[in-house]
Amino acid sequence: MGKTEKKQQQQEVQNLIPGLPDEIAMECLIRVPYKFHNDLKSVCQRWLNLISSHSFYRERIRSGKAEHLVCQVQPLPLSPPNPKDSSSATTHLVSDSAARITSTKKDQQQDDDDHELHQQRQEVHRTPLQYGLTIFNASNGTWERIRPHVGRIPMFCQCVAVPASRKLLLIGGWDPITLEPVPDVYVLDMVNNSSRWRRVKPMSVARSFFACAVVGASTVCVAGGHDGQKNALKSAEVYDVEADEWRMLPEMDEERDECQGVCLEGDRFFVVSGYGTESQGRFKPDAECYDPKTGSWSKFDHVWPFPSLSPRGSTATITSYRLQQHQWLWFLGKEQQQNGEVVKGKIVSSIVPLPKSVTEGSSSPCVSVTTLHNSQQQQKVFVMTGNGGRGCSSSSALSSFICNECEGEGAFIMERDMSNGNIKWDHVHLPVGFSGFPCSASFLLI
Repeated sequence: MGKTEKKQQQQEVQNLIPGLPDEIAMECLIRVPYKFHNDLKSVCQRWLNLISSHSFYRERIRSGKAEHLVCQVQPLPLSPPNPKDSSSATTHLVSDSAARITSTKKDQQQDDDDHELHQQRQEVHRTPLQYGLTIFNASNGTWERIRPHVGRIPMFCQCVAVPASRKLLLIGGWDPITLEPVPDVYVLDMVNNSSRWRRVKPMSVARSFFACAVVGASTVCVAGGHDGQKNALKSAEVYDVEADEWRMLPEMDEERDECQGVCLEGDRFFVVSGYGTESQGRFKPDAECYDPKTGSWSKFDHVWPFPSLSPRGSTATITSYRLQQHQWLWFLGKEQQQNGEVVKGKIVSSIVPLPKSVTEGSSSPCVSVTTLHNSQQQQKVFVMTGNGGRGCSSSSALSSFICNECEGEGAFIMERDMSNGNIKWDHVHLPVGFSGFPCSASFLLI
């Protein structure tokens, strides 16, 4: 073999795909669905290095091949086994006396089965509620569940996606057995190890029902919530995801339990509404904002106009490139839709009417909202409701339909055309076992 042929052979071995320029090979690899990426890593070292790099996923985003993942903490279904099939005890009837004997045996068998089912149901109710992480791939309509390897996922923990590092965090919540707030934090790296959770440094304060938001590229701010005695908290802290370090922030002016965290204008952390220890259930109309540039909090009045309604889960923040505004969308029921818009500088809070089939069953339905897509042409938001609604609608006409295959709650994707403001709702099929209402949700583009 000549030197030229040997050099060409070595070059082919070094190529991502032998016989193809790396540019063409990259175009092929970025089109492979995310669920096969772990398989690709096992092909060779170069593929492992490539698909473990964030530049690979940035290229998928740039080329429009990235997939939209909705990450939700959902209760796992708890259902007892089916009772024994009593049909096996059926006997052919040959006479009146035989019929009475057969009936007696069947009644006894049915009583035994009913007693066994009752015991199984009691056992289910005594079992602590367990949660799992559900991934809905909005790009291809598939659902999967990731179970933790680090014990039980805390109840009501915050599910936070960090886009820059493509990591998922589960923060705080309640211990599912003791029902006490916990400071625990778990991380799932969706690029390098998407099947194994890692416990990282905990918060300084155990808390639940707190405000939380990603601020900047790799920091997460938390504030408020309540402690083990159900006292509302004023404390706040910030987590550096890459350094695995927590740092206390100055306290807020007021206690805020069941508050909502929002990051607006790039790096400002808003803690919206909530209530104090002595005013449980009466939600404040104002918000406090932490500015990392000044290291201080400031108050914003008249931000949340619903004293009996929590902002948690039912809102989404979107930047309007066309209007050069930060939009805070509220997905609310019929009673709240009369409030219209609230404008604070470059921040516009506006109410998006839910589908008619959702609001028909409840004036204030429970919803979980996750932003999917935002561009100059279109906005997409994933909405999961908690009253069993089904339907689709547009801004000009509301209509509904029934999906006989789904169970439990309803799921929808809202699409808004930014050129004319028209809204369209599309129903999302919920497979069996994925209908539990999420206590927290976030979004990753990967």
